[in-house]
Amino acid sequence: MHMIGLYIHIPFCRQKCFYCDFFSTKYDDISLVDKYIDSLIKHSQKFKNKKINSIYIGGGTPSILSFKQIQKLLLSLSNTFNLSKVKEFTFELNPESALKEKLIILKEFGVNRLSIGLQSVEDKYLKYLGRMHDLKTFCTCYDNVKHEGFNNVNIDLIYGLPNQTVDDWEIVLKKTLLFNSEHLSLYPLSVEENTTFYKNGIVLDDKLQREMYEKNVEILEHSEYVHYEVSNWAKKNKEALHNTNYWRNLEYVGLGAGACGYLGGNRYKNIENIEKYINFIENNVDCTIENEYMDEKLYTTETIMLGLRLLHEGLSIKCFSSTQNKFALAECLRERILIQEEGRVKLAKEYVFIFNQIVTRFM
Repeated sequence: MHMIGLYIHIPFCRQKCFYCDFFSTKYDDISLVDKYIDSLIKHSQKFKNKKINSIYIGGGTPSILSFKQIQKLLLSLSNTFNLSKVKEFTFELNPESALKEKLIILKEFGVNRLSIGLQSVEDKYLKYLGRMHDLKTFCTCYDNVKHEGFNNVNIDLIYGLPNQTVDDWEIVLKKTLLFNSEHLSLYPLSVEENTTFYKNGIVLDDKLQREMYEKNVEILEHSEYVHYEVSNWAKKNKEALHNTNYWRNLEYVGLGAGACGYLGGNRYKNIENIEKYINFIENNVDCTIENEYMDEKLYTTETIMLGLRLLHEGLSIKCFSSTQNKFALAECLRERILIQEEGRVKLAKEYVFIFNQIVTRFM
């Protein structure tokens, strides 16, 4: 029996951040959340005894769940799946809802990696982004996380905000480095449809964001962190296993409203409606709204697009077997956009920031 990943979506937040386009809703009906947890547990029975090697509970804001809701969910996982070989178990936290009692129960049930949505160390930027915490709240949260013995912690940051200069961003990054977390995820701000920023007509400066990305590389290349993926830096042996398996185009189960999964060559998405999700699960109705079978051509295209994100690992040159891909690869190698080393193809570091433009050559 081969091992797969498990993703669980918790689509509840105190408040929708102004930049966020992930599926989520306000946490204001405890009974609805209780029903949702029950539906997650019932949904998981469809995959009973599957052998899992990584778990990621994301959102939304998973840490907004109550102690009892977290306990019920995590207990169900250990009773449903084969977790004997789980190497990484990640739980997302927001600083304002990461209470000590919740950290204790996470530790008790085997969570060994936390991902904290800091986004900035400057309160003015946190307010601008619509975050519910300030820096002081994050510091308290981080102290508690370390006190409870978590030694694999990711910190999320967002750069390229309107009116933010490169010097401003350098201060944010250097202050964040003082926390000495094991992993950093650094994302340029994007303005997506159905967000407050989009409705407000926020415009971004691509040139400035690229300069900030280059500042990331400049500061972090002489640190303990390795730039192993387009937006991710990690200390030695602290790369995110679950996400790396996404980039390797490996299989995973997706549980919850709005969650995606990939099993048996089928990529699927669950319905983005909490009430309908609950109703479908309770009545044993298929909750997926999108299903796409990966034929050989589509699988190869996705494998290339995802694999090139892994800057050190890259992917096998054997993936570029079609005439079209061979031609595009030869062109990229000639232009030194991609490099070939010992049968592996990797993205040249000078072109990481325009990754999305490059992979279109293989579509």
